[in-house]
Amino acid sequence: MLRILGNPKRACDGLTRRELLVAGGLDLLGLGLAGSLPAIAAAAPGSATPVAVSVPQKKAKSVICLFLFGGWSQLDTFDPKPEAAVEVRGPYKPISTSVPGLQICEQLPRMARRMDRVALVRSLMSDDATHNTSLILSGHHARIGGSALKGINPGIPFDWPFFMSAMQYLREQQHVPMAADLPAQMCLPNQLGLLEGYNRTGPYGGFLGSRYDPICTRVGEPGEHLYEPRGVRGDTLQFVPPGASLGPQMTLDQLHTRKSLLDQLDGARRDLSTAPAVTHYGRLQEKALELLTSGKMRAALDLNREPAATRDRYGWNLFGQSVLAARRLVEAGVPLVTAMWDCTKESKDISLLSWDTHWDHFKACEGWLLPGLDLALSALLDDLEERGMLDETLVVCLSEMGRTPKINSLAGRDHWVGAYNALFAGAGIKKGVVYGATDKIAAYVERSPVITKDLLATVYHVMGFGPEIQLRDRQQRPLGLYDEGHPIHGILS
Repeated sequence: MLRILGNPKRACDGLTRRELLVAGGLDLLGLGLAGSLPAIAAAAPGSATPVAVSVPQKKAKSVICLFLFGGWSQLDTFDPKPEAAVEVRGPYKPISTSVPGLQICEQLPRMARRMDRVALVRSLMSDDATHNTSLILSGHHARIGGSALKGINPGIPFDWPFFMSAMQYLREQQHVPMAADLPAQMCLPNQLGLLEGYNRTGPYGGFLGSRYDPICTRVGEPGEHLYEPRGVRGDTLQFVPPGASLGPQMTLDQLHTRKSLLDQLDGARRDLSTAPAVTHYGRLQEKALELLTSGKMRAALDLNREPAATRDRYGWNLFGQSVLAARRLVEAGVPLVTAMWDCTKESKDISLLSWDTHWDHFKACEGWLLPGLDLALSALLDDLEERGMLDETLVVCLSEMGRTPKINSLAGRDHWVGAYNALFAGAGIKKGVVYGATDKIAAYVERSPVITKDLLATVYHVMGFGPEIQLRDRQQRPLGLYDEGHPIHGILS
């Protein structure tokens, strides 16, 4: 048995906590793919199974989710109100789009020319204005710390799964073929909240188990201005899972040593095979080693293989290049990819705080938020269409909330969930439609309200997963995949 010196504390299954750390701790090898230890230790294989399957006509093979943490302003993006008072409408003017009668913010000129390719939902509403990313990403409130916790969040293994994780699980149950040497789900550029030190709820396997957590890359350091224009450089930016980069000092001998150490850990794990808390590590170790040695994975994440003009189109900021990497991963065979626009540090510097613009809102909007979104989203739509991928790929652009109609005394907009936007495009989606409407100041929904569960039911439907599918939680209770949600049929083709 491998051990770490120290005072042992015996767990209820007879193992010491330190022995458990050694037996399963891929992070000790620098691989970092196993997620948090309590989440893995608590996850039991087969904790959820589909009870019944009713499959709509499948229209999408892949999903790219663009998630804008912090809350984007409905007024300053896709639901401007030019007739409202200046303290509501702000300084921006609406511009016409490729859809007759539809206007959006003047700071989104590229998307204005492409609105005939997307479905705009203007009537999304929620009941939680606390950065509860679990609500938008899983359809349910988090059990513990709906906003965020620093350090390990013990509620995550019991939460509803991320909608991408649920689809990963269901695809596996239906034996959908997967590309060799590639994960079923990835998240770029980092695990949500990582650079701030948070474990934000939402993008995890939840009660399905940690094997359905997305594989995340690791990019940047806290406090870097990565999302501003020219925030990243092509010659230094690398998207790699933690520990999967050999680095300048890593040799093949050292890589083989890593494998040898993994073999030793496997031996230790076999000795502990009767302990439920550690039986899940074998698959994680195998996946870690696959990613370390997969040329296909490295090629998909190597943006230097893209023409400079293509990289320019997406924008030289971390979000734009992450969206490009998402397209490359889907093209290589990863069916479920999420690109996050996240914070890099808690700070008074608004450029580090993503879309959470309580102050200097318009400085952020015109400086980097809206130009960055305009570049990345328009380039993705063009790129997918040019490559013949858009008809098979569902693109979803989401945020966990909107912003207040009234501008505050700090030239900011605060949290707001009475009405906000979401965008859909690609496989199974009508082009050039607007669903729902808000009042005169975009404060509340006036027509066709949509809840977060409806958004996710729409994604499930387009991917071919019907409303009769049930998952089972950790207590083996049957839970409907759609729950109270219904697909938004007004945007479905």
